[in-house]
Amino acid sequence: MEEEVVTQTIDVTKVVLDTINSLCSNLFESINKSIFPELDKLIFLDSDVIESTYIEQIIGANFNNGLLVLAEFVLCAFVIYYSIKRFTSFYTGGEIESAPKFFVKAVVIGIIVYSSFSICSGIISITSEISSFICMLGKNIFHQEISFSNLIAKLYNSSSKDNFNIFSFNGIISGMISISSFSLILSFSIRYIVTKLLILLSPFSFLFLMNINTSGIFRCWVKSLFALLLVQIIMSLVLLLSFAIMKEGISNIFNQILLIGSTLTLMKSSQFVKEFINSTGISTDFSSGVSGIKSLFMR
Repeated sequence: MEEEVVTQTIDVTKVVLDTINSLCSNLFESINKSIFPELDKLIFLDSDVIESTYIEQIIGANFNNGLLVLAEFVLCAFVIYYSIKRFTSFYTGGEIESAPKFFVKAVVIGIIVYSSFSICSGIISITSEISSFICMLGKNIFHQEISFSNLIAKLYNSSSKDNFNIFSFNGIISGMISISSFSLILSFSIRYIVTKLLILLSPFSFLFLMNINTSGIFRCWVKSLFALLLVQIIMSLVLLLSFAIMKEGISNIFNQILLIGSTLTLMKSSQFVKEFINSTGISTDFSSGVSGIKSLFMR
């Protein structure tokens, strides 16, 4: 009995392409499920970011503990410096602000320093309410949550996972969005940490208003905090626009390109806010405040 040999031709190229597409599809899906929900938490900050027992302990509940103890020493240093300048002005004839004005300012700034934690919490809460209003407006219009995780879910549901092709236009878009998520989460992780750092430095930034030579540091602090929080509002608007584009038809190539542009806008939002604030002409040069500190001891 003769044996019949059956040969089967294997398309190596198709196998390789299917393997690559399967790996990329699983990778992008894993990234989107794990990273983008965390990105929502990093971008949309609220008062919970600072209402932590440990943060409160670091800052201190009064001038007897925490960073407020150091702030109290700095305040005393400004008072001592003024007293010395006031005494020497009788011999040098230099101009100096009146004692009643200075001590009233010292009392007011002392109260603000003591309440700096509450002030920062209020500012962040206001920003959170504005961004929440924008997202709620989008929810009422589009009848879905306005968030990164929901946006990405809609993008991936628009194309079948079984037909995913990394070498297609849709595949390239999926790859660009997933890869850009790494840059976004790193950028906003830094923003999250810097925001907390600025809050911890808030008592000292208010203290620098005690002297006109060091007020530049306070303006730099205000600008930095304002820019970091303004990014959150810009993000809400960009997300709202992205959902509007998606509602018009995600299958449209032009709309898909606009969605890519929206993602790139999210990545460039911090730079946009910085340029916007600088264009207002607000003087926030940190070096001017440092130079002011040097001038206190060189006069």
